[in-house]
Amino acid sequence: MKNLLNNARLGSYVFAMLLLFVFSCKDDKEPVPQGNLIFYTNYTPEKYDRIDVIVDGKVMGSISETAAVRPECNAAGSAGVVSLMLPVGTYAVSGKRYKGGEQVGNWKASTASVTVEECKRIRLVE
Repeated sequence: MKNLLNNARLGSYVFAMLLLFVFSCKDDKEPVPQGNLIFYTNYTPEKYDRIDVIVDGKVMGSISETAAVRPECNAAGSAGVVSLMLPVGTYAVSGKRYKGGEQVGNWKASTASVTVEECKRIRLVE
């Protein structure tokens, strides 16, 4: 009987230590994997003042200059490039073109997949 009591105490002690270990080793939130989504255009400047880049229904930036060349991965955002770091996933992307304060064109929503440490370039074309 004494052995049984000692084993029960030992088991309770081990269980309590195991619980303490599990809850004390809880990691902080791990970083969310991200990728680069880059927007640019070959539209001639006479056809627009700005192009709003829309991701999942939100304007995420604007283009106000035509990109002379295809942007490099991880390019910094500029007047000709909207560069976004987004969590891995699939996004609805579109754009709206403005001239003289009026909307003069748009791109229907399509999807873009963002993958880990890779970039996806989207050219908004004429």
